[in-house]
Amino acid sequence: MKFIYIFFLFPLLISCEDSKKISDKEVMKTLNEFFYFLDNDVDKIRDYLSEDFMIFEVSRKWDTEEFIEFVKGFGEFESKRDFKNVIIDTDLNSAHITLEHTGEFELKKPTPEGITHLSYEWLESAYLIKENGKLKFKFYFSEQIND
Repeated sequence: MKFIYIFFLFPLLISCEDSKKISDKEVMKTLNEFFYFLDNDVDKIRDYLSEDFMIFEVSRKWDTEEFIEFVKGFGEFESKRDFKNVIIDTDLNSAHITLEHTGEFELKKPTPEGITHLSYEWLESAYLIKENGKLKFKFYFSEQIND
């Protein structure tokens, strides 16, 4: 009789081993790659976004295509970003991250006002999900906190 219980419990134990919580390292890797492509090849950020991605930035909601066009509007630029006070919470299929984000940008072409250097500070929060085995952003919230 004990053999029958073991026979039925063994597959359950093995399936539990396969389920692993998303690691903080995986979340940070996804965040860093997302911003690398945002700054260097914005069209490639689609690989890091869920099918129904939405971002709230500069006081409005954007879908993927609208956000990509918004970023392209800055033209070419050099960037330096820093993330601090990062808090990550994960489970088996999703992750939540909050952080303070600073960015320094040197525009290749000046704005209509003649500005070529931009400096921002943001408070941000994001929700990521596993989609087709890959961690992707589903929602991103970004609020600028400097003038």
